[in-house]
Amino acid sequence: MSELENYVNKTENTKKSYSVGIRQKVLLILMTVLLVALSISGWLALQQEKENIVQETNQRGNDIARFVAKSLAYSVVGYDYHTIQLLLDEIIRSEEISYAKVTNKRSKEMGLAGALNESNRDYMELFTENILLDNEIVGELTLGLSTKKIVERLEDNKFSLITREALIIMLIAIGEFIALSFIIIKPVRLISQSLDNGVDENGKIIAEIPLQSSDEFGMLAKKFNELGADLNKANLKLQSKIEAADDKLKDTNQQLLKQQDELKHINEELRHISITDPLTGLYNRRHFEDLVGTEIDISQRHGDENSLIMIDIDHFKKINDTYGHFSGDIVLKVVAETLKEQIRKSDVLCRIGGEEFVVLCKRANIDQSMVVAEKLRQSISVKNISLGESQINISISLGGATITGHQKAISIDELYRHADSALYFSKENGRNRYTHYNDLTMDDLQKHES
Repeated sequence: MSELENYVNKTENTKKSYSVGIRQKVLLILMTVLLVALSISGWLALQQEKENIVQETNQRGNDIARFVAKSLAYSVVGYDYHTIQLLLDEIIRSEEISYAKVTNKRSKEMGLAGALNESNRDYMELFTENILLDNEIVGELTLGLSTKKIVERLEDNKFSLITREALIIMLIAIGEFIALSFIIIKPVRLISQSLDNGVDENGKIIAEIPLQSSDEFGMLAKKFNELGADLNKANLKLQSKIEAADDKLKDTNQQLLKQQDELKHINEELRHISITDPLTGLYNRRHFEDLVGTEIDISQRHGDENSLIMIDIDHFKKINDTYGHFSGDIVLKVVAETLKEQIRKSDVLCRIGGEEFVVLCKRANIDQSMVVAEKLRQSISVKNISLGESQINISISLGGATITGHQKAISIDELYRHADSALYFSKENGRNRYTHYNDLTMDDLQKHES
C-alpha cells in the first residue's frame, strides 16, 4: 500500500473518530469570543451608566434638599410646625421623595413625613442639608430619595443589553456559518470526497480534485493534482522495480534453498565421515568414546549395567604378510559385516584401529555380555573367506568388562584397560576364546602388566 493511500485511510479514520467538524469548532470558538467580549463590553457600559445615574441622583437630591431647606428657613425660626408639616407632606407625594424630616438647631423634631425602615432602606438614598437664615444654621433637613425607579431602569437596561448581545451573536453566527459552509467546508468536503475513492488497490491515484478557484483551496487542489500525477509516475516506476526485485529475490531464494540443501547434505556427509571408519563403515574410536562416556554417566545416574567387549582378529599380521594388505582389508570388511549382523539392535560396534573392534552392550550384565561374545566368536569361527583362489578360516579373541550401577565412578580409559586385560588373557591362553575381566586373578593381571 502506498504512502498516499495510507494517508487517505488515516484521514478517513480521523474523520470517523471525531463527530465535531471544522464548522462547529470555528463557530464554537467565535461565539465564545463574542460572548466574552460583549459581556465585558456590556458590563462596562452598565457600570458607566450606573455611575452616571448615581451621580445624577446625588446632584438632584442635593438640589432638592437645598431648595426645600431655603423654603423652610422662616417656618423653622417661627416654629411654624403646621406649615413645616404641610410642606413635608406635599414633598413626599412625589415619586422621587419618600421620606422627609426637619429638626431645629437643638435637634428637636419639627416635622416628619414618610417612614424609614428595613423594607425601604435598600431603595432610599438620604440627603442632609443645613437650614440657614442669614448664613446661620437654624435647623437641619433630611430627605430620603427613592432609588427604586433607578434600579428598575438599570434592570431594563441590562435586559435590553442582553437581548441586543444575543441578537448580535446570533446574526454573526448565522453569517459565519454561511461563510464557513461556502468558503471552507464546501471545498474541504469536495477534496475529502475526491480522496475517499481516489486511490486503487495498487496505490494509483485514479481521480483528480474537481476544484477550480483562485483562492488557497483552488491552489491546493491544483498542487495536489500535480502531485498525484507525479506520484503515479513514481509509483509505476516503483512497481516495475518491485516486480523485478521480487523476481530476482525469488531466484535468489531458490538458489539459497538449493545451496542450503547441498550444505545440509555435505554437513551430513562430513559428520558421517567424522564418526565412521572409511574401510568398514563402522563407528570410529572417537565417536565410540563419546557414546561410552554418555552411557557410563547414565549408568551412574540410574543404576544400570553396561558391558564392553574388545575383539582382536587372531594372527592378522600373518594374513597381511601371506596374502597382502588388500586381502587383509577384505578380511576386515568381512569380520565387520559379520559382527554387525550378530550384535543386538541396542549394541554399538566400532573399529578402534588395525584389527581391533569393540562392542558396547547397553544394559547388559556379565552373563548377557558373555552370551553376546560367544555368539560373535562362533559366527567368525565358522566363516570361510575367499581370497582369490584361496579359502581361509579365521578366529577372534575377545575380552570383556562390565560396569555396574552401584559401582563408584569409573573412567572410559579404566573400562578400556579392564577389557584389554581380559583380551590379553584370551590371546595368551589359546586365542579364539572370550574372557571377562572379573574372571581374572591377581596373577593374571600382573602378567599382563609385566
